[in-house]
Amino acid sequence: MIESAMRQEPVAPDGIFPGGSGRTNGSLISRTRNPYWMAPMSGITEAAFRQLMDEMGAGALVSDLVSAKGLIHGSGKTLGMVRVHANPIAPVGIQLFGESAEDIVEAARMIKDAGAEFIDINLGCPVNKVVKKGCGAALLRDPAKLETYLAKIKNGIDLPLTVKMRTGWNEKELTIHECVAAAHNAGCEWVAIHGRTRAQGYSGQADWDLIAKVKERARIPIVGNGDIRSAERARARLRETGVDAVMIGRGALRNPWIFMQCLETSAASAQARGGVESSGTLAARWPGNAPGRIGPAPIALDKHCSPSESSPLGPAVRWPGAMEILVRYRDLLREHYDSRRTLLMTRKLAVWMAYGYPGAAAFRGQAFQLHAIADLFDCAARFFDHAERFPPPRFDESESFMMGGHG
Repeated sequence: MIESAMRQEPVAPDGIFPGGSGRTNGSLISRTRNPYWMAPMSGITEAAFRQLMDEMGAGALVSDLVSAKGLIHGSGKTLGMVRVHANPIAPVGIQLFGESAEDIVEAARMIKDAGAEFIDINLGCPVNKVVKKGCGAALLRDPAKLETYLAKIKNGIDLPLTVKMRTGWNEKELTIHECVAAAHNAGCEWVAIHGRTRAQGYSGQADWDLIAKVKERARIPIVGNGDIRSAERARARLRETGVDAVMIGRGALRNPWIFMQCLETSAASAQARGGVESSGTLAARWPGNAPGRIGPAPIALDKHCSPSESSPLGPAVRWPGAMEILVRYRDLLREHYDSRRTLLMTRKLAVWMAYGYPGAAAFRGQAFQLHAIADLFDCAARFFDHAERFPPPRFDESESFMMGGHG
């Protein structure tokens, strides 16, 4: 199994985390595996995808948005959303929303029983059905009220508390500094910031200059999020802003190897400074890895990260190919869902991974006409075999792709 093959140090060695505020022994952030985290995405970061990204090297994992009230009322669908896979390597958090602090506290008891390590409060969802209830990004409009709300939650739960927020309601209401202070005062472990306002939705570009300014003033660990489509960009954001970690969302859909790439490039940099041995302990491991065995470089592996004899992660590291990832995802989905949902989710991932390659539009059209997973895999195998002839696509941060989510 992939997960057993990947057992390794839960926290990266010195030199991999460029930030560090709040990284004290026993803190939640000190238990994260590395500073490259899987961002929550609505309808995507359910249990199977979280496990896949855990096996691909993500440093922390957060669920898609879960209604506290729906969880309390016992909705079968909602209960399934808080499922945590067995023996996770990276810490797993469940993201909740709710207008009542009391509802969050009650739901947190169920989440603790499910095996999550922390509760994350959504303060970024821009959609009307959430903000009209006073949830999501609406909570950013009154930092004093937000502090009271978070403090009530913190005092009522046993798990660590984190938050994910936007920079404000709109350009005239940039309350991010005040809201970060509120989170610190309430006892939160970290603040993840999506560098857009509620009014922006998912348009424009994330404001990393503002995130950097927040980090300079904050007394709490800060996690940056927004428009990270490559390992190089992830490392650059860490270096330029000094944040304690970065969250990667849509970039991991088109490039599931992105966390492994981040770790390899980070290890290469640290090794150049004499900080990391060429031991392979930072790399995610795939089944079948053995001393001296190297598999082919997978699709979407950029030229700076190809596994090779000179790799700082060691020659034993073999990264999975596109079809291996799809097979693994299908198998994980089958543990939780029926054949229809398994087909739907696997098909989506195949199409996302194909995005940017020649023939991707035709492949997408074919894939969505197939109603048997065996046929989908035959079609995908032909496409990815053909795609290996081309260089991996390079994605611009301003390029529109899957413009949705919840944070």
